[in-house]
Amino acid sequence: MKKICANPVDYFDTVNDMIENIPNGIENEPAISWFTRKGEEKGVSYGKLREDVRSLKAVMMKKELQGKHIAILGENSYEWLLVYFAATCSGAVAVCVDVEQSNETIIQMLEMTDVDCLFFTPSLDSICLPFADKGMDVFRFSGKGIVPTVAELLEEGAELIRSGMNCESKSGPDDTATIVFTSGTTSYSKPVMLSHRAILTNAADAAARVALGRVTFSSLPFYHTYGMTCSVIGALLEKCHVYINGNLKTVMRDMQAASAHSLFTVPLMLETIHKKMWAAAAENKMDSGLRKLLKLNKIKISLGMTNMGKKTDEIREKCFGSVRLIICGAAHLSKEIMEDLTCLGILVLQGYGITECSPLVSVNCNKANRFSSVGLVMPNCEISFRDEEILVRGANVMQGYYKLDELTEEAFVDGWFATGDLGYQDKDGFLYITGRKKNLIVFKNGKKMSPEKLEEKLGKIPMIKDVVVYGAVSGNSSDDVQVAISVFPNAEKTEGMSRYEILDALQNEINTINSELPLYQQIQMVNIRESEFSKTALQKIKRHLV
Repeated sequence: MKKICANPVDYFDTVNDMIENIPNGIENEPAISWFTRKGEEKGVSYGKLREDVRSLKAVMMKKELQGKHIAILGENSYEWLLVYFAATCSGAVAVCVDVEQSNETIIQMLEMTDVDCLFFTPSLDSICLPFADKGMDVFRFSGKGIVPTVAELLEEGAELIRSGMNCESKSGPDDTATIVFTSGTTSYSKPVMLSHRAILTNAADAAARVALGRVTFSSLPFYHTYGMTCSVIGALLEKCHVYINGNLKTVMRDMQAASAHSLFTVPLMLETIHKKMWAAAAENKMDSGLRKLLKLNKIKISLGMTNMGKKTDEIREKCFGSVRLIICGAAHLSKEIMEDLTCLGILVLQGYGITECSPLVSVNCNKANRFSSVGLVMPNCEISFRDEEILVRGANVMQGYYKLDELTEEAFVDGWFATGDLGYQDKDGFLYITGRKKNLIVFKNGKKMSPEKLEEKLGKIPMIKDVVVYGAVSGNSSDDVQVAISVFPNAEKTEGMSRYEILDALQNEINTINSELPLYQQIQMVNIRESEFSKTALQKIKRHLV
């Protein structure tokens, strides 16, 4: 099976090696492109990317930032990428900060990672400029006045190189390249140290598993490993033309304009597009026709046919532009959506990753894909199981949590990283995720239940936008629990309904689901929320805050 998923790709020891070894033949080929708020396209070639990284690297080395911690704060941008590459190439550590957090949390992240220097977007002046008053070097991505910008540093760096400055990198494969914070879905975010070897091995493994096509598009936040390792570094290793987006308001516009073959995303985006597609069909009284079309296409696919017809092409292009391949991660995507997209002529590949593993542990491949699976394990990665919990060992595994030795020790079992995720592997090597260890509901009869599968069923109810299933203590002892759900209703589907009416309508749906479950797993308690759940940047619900 692995032979099916072996695309040619170069492996590098350090980020500097990757940047310096951009092949001469692609120097003039487009590397990174983006659209301004007004829709104007801008971009740089592979040669320009290398030149800019060298210039910014020279400034960092002049400022003696080798070995220092350089924080990057801001939405996706070319400047963000330049700082990351220049920092890691210069021998510094790139600290990737989740700017979706509160101001207080962002400051805590900077303090707990012993940051020496800041690069930030102008919208974060209020957080970052006070650090300049404390004597720290701070730089803006763009803007005028106050502090130097990346553009100004690039000019300075270019002059340093022209004057003959020695900019040789001293980074080694096992040096820490970056500190990235975990998403914090089950606890507070932890700072993860990843080496050059871990990131580049994982990115190359990802490129070996999935052929992206010439042009790819991503709006995934770079301060998460999924966004940086997979959708940027992995894509560059495939010599792709990478379109980036840092503004959710323009993501659909930019995706269409990019004319990309492949798309990196999370389930929420696909769920949103899928719902809009069916809502538009229903509004135009064409939902019955759409169902028949997808059913016909499913038959065509089973017969090995690839031409889905002009009508299918029109629907696909209206929803996704030229995208024909979608890589989806960070959470589970429903089988129903995958089947519909497949019948529209789009290949959807699910993967599984965790920040501590750089992040990719497994992914489906272009020619080896199973809907309910998260794919085949990465070439330079091993997995094992302990009481169904997935354990990982390999070059992609973290060095540890920064200055949290006790937590680091707890995270490993005899040299294997314990993911906290539950799953199994079939005879062909495909991995399946069944739940999260910390989310397990343990009943008084000793039986256990993963809430994720029940959440998937509940998520199909139109009047539910988001839902979390949990165990609520119902007796005198902590192990006397009942299944409870917390629901945030879909405003469009419940417009004009009172709280009682919503609860009454929802209970009818729940009764149907309960009839299919054993008594101890049936939903006994329902809580209707008035506000949305707190979510991570990858749109996963922070369960520990529910």
